[in-house]
Amino acid sequence: MNLTDYLIIYLACGAPFGVYYFLQNRAKLVSTKLWLNTLITFAFWIPLAARLLRENKLLNKSVDPKFDANMALDATQEQKVNLIQKQFENFLQESSLKISIYEFRETIDRYIGLTLANQSRNEKASITDKEFFRISENKNVELAAMCLYRRNQKRLSFHQTGARQDFLHIIKELSESNSDKKIVGNLAVEFVKILNDVEANILLEKMFMKTSQTDKYFVVKQLEKDLWKTEIHRPLPTNQISNHL
Repeated sequence: MNLTDYLIIYLACGAPFGVYYFLQNRAKLVSTKLWLNTLITFAFWIPLAARLLRENKLLNKSVDPKFDANMALDATQEQKVNLIQKQFENFLQESSLKISIYEFRETIDRYIGLTLANQSRNEKASITDKEFFRISENKNVELAAMCLYRRNQKRLSFHQTGARQDFLHIIKELSESNSDKKIVGNLAVEFVKILNDVEANILLEKMFMKTSQTDKYFVVKQLEKDLWKTEIHRPLPTNQISNHL
């Protein structure tokens, strides 16, 4: 390769940086200055490349690594989830429910994705959340980004609750149509425990609760909040102790 070949390769690498500079500054600079700076960037593109590389590294450091970690299950958990899902699908095919296998898979996938996304919450808004307000030259970027972040988290929690209700509804119908309700209940409880969904676990335990040993009409709940009512309650009958020996 001679000097001309190296020059062609150098200018070919600089062409994308020239286009990038032109598109980023076409609304800020006048036409003459814009074209002049674009040609300079095209000819001397190495400083711009170094600056963009540095900004990219700083952006990657600012992003919370817990987000990506919480958005995916590890290999063991994913294998367990897939195994339980296949067992649910087998129960569904054997049942008489009018629920297609594709509808069931869509409900399961939506519930898993929204649950993992809802658990990957940060304590504060990241730089990517602030980027929109920084570009729009908002006067208080921190406050605006935090408000947007909280609104998005609230919407995410709302959709996750809806996905959980759809999942529990299908599990309830599946258990009622299956001869062995206990197996479906145990699989569902194990499924939500892998996803670390505490609320779904509580609802499933109530759904598949064992029959109380005492009469359900006389089970007392929250005894500390139960008030004494004279017209209803009566003291226990006791034998008076004589004062005479």
